[in-house]
Amino acid sequence: MTTDPSASSPDPRHPDEPRAALTPGETATLSALMERLFPADDLGPGAVEIGVVDYLVRAFAGPYNGWLPIYRRGLAALDAAAQREHGLPFAGAPAEHRDAIIAQLERRQVKELGDTDAEDFFEVVWQHLREGLFSDPIHGGNRQMLGWRLIGFPGAQYGYTAEDQQLDVVITREPRSVADLRSDGGAHDEQ
Repeated sequence: MTTDPSASSPDPRHPDEPRAALTPGETATLSALMERLFPADDLGPGAVEIGVVDYLVRAFAGPYNGWLPIYRRGLAALDAAAQREHGLPFAGAPAEHRDAIIAQLERRQVKELGDTDAEDFFEVVWQHLREGLFSDPIHGGNRQMLGWRLIGFPGAQYGYTAEDQQLDVVITREPRSVADLRSDGGAHDEQ
């Protein structure tokens, strides 16, 4: 019998639900990693506030369940590298130390990963980071469409005018999720 993986997944509208897929330590390490890869700045929020970790936790409970062992090995390797190099867990290390370890991870030089199936961990994390930042909020990330707002993407719309489709046109409509379209019951604004 096939079940809908989203049926048992945390609801993105309730980010305080337990993170059963990861331990608290793994969640702290993942959050620290994502926040260094996409930090908050004067332009807007960072990965954690946008909901990237929530996106991944939800995905681990469903379609990305097979990635969970790789994440566990990768996060453990980051913690071990930070302990070896700085005497602190990855999440507790200063930002510049975390950045140095991330640079090693990107170059596949974190020796704690060795020749495991997690050797491509950086590429996997980089892909999942972008998914959590910019996918439709129904998947658990892109909280309040913050990722879309950062890049000026209007999300799911019923349609676009010919003018909207011209190059370099800034679309000023409020971003919408697929869930917004469903809740409209078929009614939509005329363009």
